[in-house]
Order: sequence, then C-alpha cells, then structure tokens
Amino acid sequence: MRIPKFSRPLAGAFAVAMAVGLALPTPAHTGTGSGWEKYQEGDFMGALSVWKPLAVKGDAGAQFNVGVMYNDGRGVEQDRMVALKWWNKAAENGDGQAQHNLAQAYANGLGVEKDYGKAVALLKTAAKKGVVRSQYSLGKMYSAGFGVTQDHAEAFRWIKMAGEKGQVKAQYNLGKIYRDGRGVEKNIETAAEWFLKSALQDYAKAQNHIGTRLIKGKGIAQDKVRGMMFLILAAKQGHKNAPKNIEKLGTNLTAPERTKAEMRAKKWAPAEQIN
Repeated sequence: MRIPKFSRPLAGAFAVAMAVGLALPTPAHTGTGSGWEKYQEGDFMGALSVWKPLAVKGDAGAQFNVGVMYNDGRGVEQDRMVALKWWNKAAENGDGQAQHNLAQAYANGLGVEKDYGKAVALLKTAAKKGVVRSQYSLGKMYSAGFGVTQDHAEAFRWIKMAGEKGQVKAQYNLGKIYRDGRGVEKNIETAAEWFLKSALQDYAKAQNHIGTRLIKGKGIAQDKVRGMMFLILAAKQGHKNAPKNIEKLGTNLTAPERTKAEMRAKKWAPAEQIN
C-alpha cells in the first residue's frame, strides 16, 4: 500500500534550507492492493477510503499514504498540517519515508519549529533504514554543519552511499567532493566519473560540468562532440553557465562537430532519474 514515485513533492514547500540544498522528500513508495489499484486508476477518493481505515488502525504504510493524499490534495482537500500529523504517526511506527519528510519539515521550520537537531536525528534513522534521500540529505547536513558538528569525511560517507544507489544529486556532489578533495583525497578522474553518472540522469549542473571536462579532456578522455552535447542539454534546461561555456568552448569544435553535437542532443534520452 504505497504511493508511486511520481507522486508530487510538497509543491516546493519542503525544498529545505537553501544553504544545505537537501533533497526534496518526494514520496518514493510503491505497492499493491486495492488502494494502490484505485490510486493508479485516478480514483483518489476510493484509494483514500481504503487507506484511511487502515491508517486509523495504525498501519504505517497507510498512514504515510494518507499523509501524501492530504499533502497533494488528492481525494481530499489539501491540508499540509494534516499531512504532517499522519506522517508523524507513520514515523513513530517506523516508516522511513515519513521520517524523511518530517526531517525536511524541521529543517525548514514548516508546520513545526525549525530544529536542525531533530531533522538530523530523523534523517539518521531513515538513512540507516536505506532511505536514499535521507542518506544524501544527512551527508549535506554534515557538510554544512547543520544540527551536527561539521564533518566532511562523514558527509562524504553518506553522500557516497546515496550516489552508489543512483541518487542524481548525490552523484553530482560526489563529483565536487572528489574535485575539491573534501573528506576524501582529490581525484579529478573520479570526479569526472561521478559528474558523468549524474549527467546521464539529465541533471543540468552535472551536464555543464562534464561537458566542459569532455571538451578539455580534463579527468576524462577528450570527446568534444559529446562534451558540447552535454552543454547544449544543460543550456536547454536553463543552466545559467552553459550558454557561456558553449560560446567559450565552441571554438574548439569544427562546424561539422558542432552540428553533430546538436543532432545528438536532439536524439539524446536520459537514464531514469533517481531524485
């Protein structure tokens, strides 16, 4: 009885402390059952009619789902305070995704008083259960020193854990960590590997980084066409530096190479993104 990956994040409400840049708590549960089937069919009231009685009885998964329904206003009038109430119940019953969402609430002071300490405690609990978003977010908290003593080695450990599971922002941040040598020995080749992994999932910041590296052959075998392709993709997504890099580095490509890069960008399809 879980909500699908495409269920929307909290309409930007829990985008978290900007200085930390934590991951959005988009519900990531999937499952089966009549409630799930009704949800897939767009019968949100029907899904809620299945899940709410179970939630009242203490089913953590159903409690999380009901929280999502109230948060998104599906099958019920949108009410994020009620969503928090259900997520709190689910978190107390051990649901990792609910714990993650509550951590985001405490990190932002949304619906509750801002408390980085509580946010970190919830993130640790969820992260140890394998919630990938929590692993990444916890790493960012250690990196910034929010709610914990700043520890770049510990930040690297948690972010790497999330990156290895495919979390796109974690992969991008691993690129920066290896580039700068923060919490780990500096390695531009490994940095490029992580930037590429993130770029392949269509993350514009990573595409801009790997694009410049491919054109220059910095930390990765030179491939000017592929590099320009990634810069074009980043620019299309609105990355502010990508157009500047296209103009600056475009002189390194011949006209045929530039045309080839543009054609590849049009046909390019990203890997499935893990937020």
